Amino acid sequence: MNIGIDFDDVITNFTDPLMDYHNKKYGTNATREQILEWNWGVYWGVEKEEADKRVNEFHQIHSPDNIIPMQDAISSLKKLMKNNKIFIITGRPIQFKSKTEEWLKHHIEEDIEIIFAGEWHKTQGASKAAICKKMNIPVLLEDAPTTAMDCADQGIKVILFNNPWNNKLKHENIIRVNNWKEAVKIIKSMS
Repeated sequence: MNIGIDFDDVITNFTDPLMDYHNKKYGTNATREQILEWNWGVYWGVEKEEADKRVNEFHQIHSPDNIIPMQDAISSLKKLMKNNKIFIITGRPIQFKSKTEEWLKHHIEEDIEIIFAGEWHKTQGASKAAICKKMNIPVLLEDAPTTAMDCADQGIKVILFNNPWNNKLKHENIIRVNNWKEAVKIIKSMS
């Protein structure tokens, strides 16, 4: 089976180190638990353009050791790669392609195709739903609420990693999980 997997906050724990960085540099005190909608600027008290700039600053400085994998993500990915075709479909800006590849090489040590979607950075590519449709990817592991709903509305099954910013989402094509072990069980039942 073809499986699409988001990168940040699905494979990696991105939000916690981002918040630590932002809190130290800009004197804020935001935490993962406070993020109830998918808009960094709301929690940092800035417009979207400035929030994007600050996230990109963090992308530029982090190393593979700063961003740790989610619990069981690496072992689960390696299991899934044995019998499935895995695609990383990320909303990260394409300018950080080499950073993303470096992280994957460092932690997984195998090549996985990375596709840069355009939900967050509108000028860089198609939506994740369009990518999944075009590449015959019937399931996406995701955490972003708008992306999850767009995919679910288009008939793509979404395995949604529970986070404060997506806890109100409901759809017949959305299956919630708390961790990678639950996600792998669901994928096995689908194939």
